[in-house]
Amino acid sequence: MAISITTAEVKRKAMIASGDSTYDSDISSLITEMQPAIEHSIADCYYNDTSNAKLQVTLKLGILEIITGEFLEQLRREIGSAEQFSIAGVSIGVSTERGLDLIQQGGARLEPYLNSVLPMMSENSPATTTGDDETTFSQDEEVW
Repeated sequence: MAISITTAEVKRKAMIASGDSTYDSDISSLITEMQPAIEHSIADCYYNDTSNAKLQVTLKLGILEIITGEFLEQLRREIGSAEQFSIAGVSIGVSTERGLDLIQQGGARLEPYLNSVLPMMSENSPATTTGDDETTFSQDEEVW
């Protein structure tokens, strides 16, 4: 089962009215561009575990959050979109952190399932230790 992210899902997450088709082409292009790269970063043992429905929903949500966050960041970079002012601690205007927050949330959600995490799991111990578990270095390694 391939994970499917739709334009409608991104619009819902970005709080854009479903009838508003202004950004449909941009969202579709962004999904086509980003989804394969994000999926490639997920370890195959998790991505291909289609029997685990909860895992697949978690992966889909993480991918959706990252793509939606990037879309919101692109909207924010458009001229005039980030008009905001603050008076006495009250800000009026578009929140400039929504996209970044979603990207970070999606990244944190996917982090345990990424390829980059798997090789590091076995690299948590030092190369050599003494009897009392202190790391030792040879004279060659002590370079000032």
